[in-house]
Amino acid sequence: MIKQILLILLGIFFLLNGINHFYNTQVLKEYAKKRGMIAPKVMVYLSGILLVLGGLSMISGIWITQGIIALCIFLILASFMLHKFWQEKKRMMMMLEAMHFVKNWAILFELLYIASVIEGWEI
Repeated sequence: MIKQILLILLGIFFLLNGINHFYNTQVLKEYAKKRGMIAPKVMVYLSGILLVLGGLSMISGIWITQGIIALCIFLILASFMLHKFWQEKKRMMMMLEAMHFVKNWAILFELLYIASVIEGWEI
């Protein structure tokens, strides 16, 4: 029961972040453009879709593994395409982007752990 509640709460986190991509498209598009993304508006929508689908899969319990894959794809791409801390010149921006980069990987590892438990992977 607790595991289901925690999965639902994690799913809500991703769902709300995905919805944010559609409500604040302009702000996120500008950030993506500043970070050198190709077709930033399209990327904001695509990432929003991945977040919404991943969040809904965790909330509903349907296709959780596929939802986790969608979320992992988002986190990997966002880490390397948006949070390029190694390119920052200003120390504060470098630290901020590094924090986002590491946060994404922490969430990614947690998602992989959840998938391993659900799928019963032998490690």
